[in-house]
Amino acid sequence: MSRQGANEMTDLARSPMRPVALSLCVLSAAMVVLSLISDGNAFSDSWWLVAFVLWLLLWGVLRSMTRGVAERPQAGLDERERGLRDRVSFIGYQCAVGAGMLVVLVMVVFQNQPDVIERMPALLTTLMLTASAVPSIVLGMSGVGVEDDDEDESE
Repeated sequence: MSRQGANEMTDLARSPMRPVALSLCVLSAAMVVLSLISDGNAFSDSWWLVAFVLWLLLWGVLRSMTRGVAERPQAGLDERERGLRDRVSFIGYQCAVGAGMLVVLVMVVFQNQPDVIERMPALLTTLMLTASAVPSIVLGMSGVGVEDDDEDESE
């Protein structure tokens, strides 16, 4: 591995975005479980609501950390950043479509079980929130923006 490659790995390992992205993934998985095990509507379940508020806070932090690539105008991005932004946006779109279809499939399979159908709004909400956060999570896991911050500080 080259010296530059080693430095990139060190930057990625110490990137503050990665723990936030991982925490958001774990919290999303916990919210899926909470929406499925809640007694009835998860929107009235205090654990799910606490997780929801925490999820929004983590997502806001991660979104602000990845804003440099995620929201910068096309003219301000190089080819690599444009390609990355396009790819993660497409991945998020595919996750949203898949999550919606999963909920529809569960509703069709369990259409005669009202206790399962009752849980679908919270499951759909959790899956759609997660799908909307996938681009920021992927950017956070990749560490994009860490080198941009370092370059800005050195100038």
